[in-house]
Amino acid sequence: MSFTTDQTTPLRPNFAEFQVIVAEDEPMAAKLAQGALKLMGFRRIFHATDGLKALKLLKELDGDVQLIISDWNMPAINGLEFLKAVRKIFPKMRFVMLTGNANREFVMAARKYGVDAYIAKPFTPDQLKQKVEAIFRL
Repeated sequence: MSFTTDQTTPLRPNFAEFQVIVAEDEPMAAKLAQGALKLMGFRRIFHATDGLKALKLLKELDGDVQLIISDWNMPAINGLEFLKAVRKIFPKMRFVMLTGNANREFVMAARKYGVDAYIAKPFTPDQLKQKVEAIFRL
């Protein structure tokens, strides 16, 4: 049996092989994000309760992370500071920002530092799925 692929259709990435960091201090939001990622096929999901721990985790993983989901409001360093730090080291890292404050100033600040997607809380697993698929152009 032979298979052909349409050269114009990108192959779906194998999310099971990807490493993801979820930086979220709210337990329910963290569980929701992790559950949604698992439903999408991600298996290597790391959790940090603040931006500083997430940055440390990113360094421990030698930057071998394909996606970061981060809350905006966290202790130690917030999501925007975490995004800025990530962009200095890994300018192409895929980064989704979560926040309960979806006003224009927040969105513009996140865009200024290269956020790939922005999701207002509360969010649904389907909203996260849509944003992640858009980032990976599925």
